Amino acid sequence: MQARPTRRETDTDASTAIRGVLERRNDELQSIREIFKTITGSSDLRSILDNVTRITAESLDCDSCSIYLRDDVSNRLVLKATTGLYREAVDVAFLGWGEGLTGWSAMHREAVAVAEAQVDPRFHEVPNTREKPFHSLLAVPMVSQDKLIGAMNVQTIHHRDWLEGDTEFVQLIADVVAGVIERAVLYEETERRMMDLSTVAEVSKAVVAPVYLDETLRVVTEMAAAAVGARRCSLMLLDEVERSYTPRAHFDKQGHTKVEPFWSPSDPPLRGAEHLNQPIYLNNVSELMRVDYGAWAKAAGLNTLLVVPLSLNKRTIGLMHIWAEDGVNFTREQQQLCKTLANQISLAIENAHLVGNAAIVKEMNHRVKNNLQNIVMLMQLQLNDPAAAAARPALTESINRIMSIAAVHDALAQEGFRLVDVKDVLQRVVSLVHANMARPDQSLSIEILGESLHVSSRAATALALSVNELVANAMEHAFVGRSRGTIQIGLENRGGNLHIEVRDDGVGRDPADAPRPRSLGLSIVETLVMEDLRGTFHLTHSANGTVGVIDAPISYS
Repeated sequence: MQARPTRRETDTDASTAIRGVLERRNDELQSIREIFKTITGSSDLRSILDNVTRITAESLDCDSCSIYLRDDVSNRLVLKATTGLYREAVDVAFLGWGEGLTGWSAMHREAVAVAEAQVDPRFHEVPNTREKPFHSLLAVPMVSQDKLIGAMNVQTIHHRDWLEGDTEFVQLIADVVAGVIERAVLYEETERRMMDLSTVAEVSKAVVAPVYLDETLRVVTEMAAAAVGARRCSLMLLDEVERSYTPRAHFDKQGHTKVEPFWSPSDPPLRGAEHLNQPIYLNNVSELMRVDYGAWAKAAGLNTLLVVPLSLNKRTIGLMHIWAEDGVNFTREQQQLCKTLANQISLAIENAHLVGNAAIVKEMNHRVKNNLQNIVMLMQLQLNDPAAAAARPALTESINRIMSIAAVHDALAQEGFRLVDVKDVLQRVVSLVHANMARPDQSLSIEILGESLHVSSRAATALALSVNELVANAMEHAFVGRSRGTIQIGLENRGGNLHIEVRDDGVGRDPADAPRPRSLGLSIVETLVMEDLRGTFHLTHSANGTVGVIDAPISYS
């Protein structure tokens, strides 16, 4: 007969058990502290999730810990971090909604703990994650403010009977991390929206002068691809003669992809796309499209396609194709951004067609305008280079000067090489300078007063550059410390002589003060007025502002 344990032995066993529980709770608290340090010490979501999986796996003595986040577009759970599984599967491996034990936990918002996971009918092995050796699995949902963020699981290679404390510990971590993920996603969405707005603004700048069509479209395709993280973007414009959408411009990160096949509206490579007036989104191009198009996409390694029509006045004038490799999805926000960009491109194309109807305009302005646009594009790209911070003011000034010259060429193109309307040109120049130099904390009004005056193209170019320098100078120096102000440009024909005044109501300075050295901009004005206009220029300062005056004979040749 076995002897009953003594009271001392029973007390010793109880003490040992309590000590074990306390040690475990202490280890869990220490792990929670480490996770909080990770969260507060980093703003990078990827780094946070990686550290959380590592700490959780170590704390529970598990062989694997993984975090899956919900993709609202595809309604999948995508692997975003793991310790123990194949690292290359991150961002690639996924579970369908409700698929597998982890998917079941997410869909039902319940924890699930199974000692022999592969025997459970709900089990589903995630391809390419190398999780076959694992047997026991514990999964919990990740919920923040009643919104499902994803799911988290831990796995062991050897058989393990999960304790209630295991589930509570993993759920606690999941709850903490879910809130962090939701805030991080909101922050990333805000940053993305800012980038989207910046992209739209850059594209709008690129299409301001639609006569630079070919180069503009090439640059726009690169911008569009970068904005949505696509590998390739191409523009197919409608050829009225051939009645087909033909490749006009494209950008591909790999650079060596062959040009896409033609797309005939009457016989499109995609069924149901005969009257394309809404975007079409495909995830398996090689199966859904016509054989020749599917073969081209397969050879190029592309399997996701967003087709956005370029429409104007309810008429489709082209298609924008956004391509990605297999496994890449475009969110609703990215699709909406592509629609916005398509609208901008449509306007540029239509304007270019209107301008290009005159053969003489095509003949004499194409090369000049393309070269000017190339220079402006290169300078605008340079502006975004952090290494060029010191040169940004000079680059901005140069861009304004080049765009002032371009404004004269635009006027010539529209007026068929007749005399140029100075007032119209100055309106364009002022708009460009204001758009490039206006500060968000200031409200500046720029007015052009007086009659329309027509002069030769050479005189118009000199006047455009001169007024550009005077307005830019006023915007930079006249309103320091002020939140608002006015710049007035007056035009007057004084008996065959052109009289232009650029007047501001800025801070000014005492006329008795010692004269300051001429800036580069004012030196340019003096040279242009004297040599190109054969006139005079003088600048007057007062306590009420500054006035720049140009007097020159009106030139018609």
